[in-house]
Amino acid sequence: MPILFKIGPLTVHTYGVAMAVAFLTGLLLIRHEAKQKGFNPDIAYDIVLFAMIGGIIGARLVYVIDYWRDFVGNPAQMFAIWTGGLIFYGGLIGGALAVLVVIKIKKLSVGKVADMVAPAMAVGSAIGRLGCFANGCCYGKETSSFFGVTYTNELASARPLGVSLYPTQLFEFAYNLVILGILWWVRPKLKSDGLLFWMYITLYGFFRFIVEFFRADPVFYLGMSASQLFSLVMLVAGLGIIFVYYFRTNQLEVKRAGK
Repeated sequence: MPILFKIGPLTVHTYGVAMAVAFLTGLLLIRHEAKQKGFNPDIAYDIVLFAMIGGIIGARLVYVIDYWRDFVGNPAQMFAIWTGGLIFYGGLIGGALAVLVVIKIKKLSVGKVADMVAPAMAVGSAIGRLGCFANGCCYGKETSSFFGVTYTNELASARPLGVSLYPTQLFEFAYNLVILGILWWVRPKLKSDGLLFWMYITLYGFFRFIVEFFRADPVFYLGMSASQLFSLVMLVAGLGIIFVYYFRTNQLEVKRAGK
């Protein structure tokens, strides 16, 4: 269902609606977290606006670079983001750089803002994947399993049509909800700013690395897709930084006990 509905000349794409709902939900969640951390909740508007602009530019840029052959004959399609074609990792980098600009301008704590944003990223990604499922992008490999999905709409991005594929978009919807649940459960227990964000990075890298085995992404290096390699980097980096947080916390406790 790539097209949700049409009103005269206006075409409303399901993917675009899902992305709008994802950003709106993220905005509400960041406002809530800002209040909890003692910030003016209106800072959420700046964060989401910058994250949306930077994220969309980054996600689309990486997609266009990855699938540049699809745009050689029709360069104008590079800007048709409402039809799908955003890569998460490009969005993560672009959005993070844009939010850092807000942090610099507003003179905020990087760690506190990162922790505010982490749950919103999880829920936003979950909702966005429902848009991917409707649009047919980010599809899986062919499968004969009972939970395979067959796309028949010519407007869908999934290929080949008429063949059962792994519903990897729904896998990603599910694990993002799991990540959200974990983050929401541990967030009151964490004392170090920034740790919640790195837990998100670690968990996302772990789950995405596994799901990439079922996605129909092209092999990039060492038998893995570019997204799978990036997932591995996220997982390793996240685990390393969490270990540093843990080591520092223990060191401080030892020093306090010594006094």
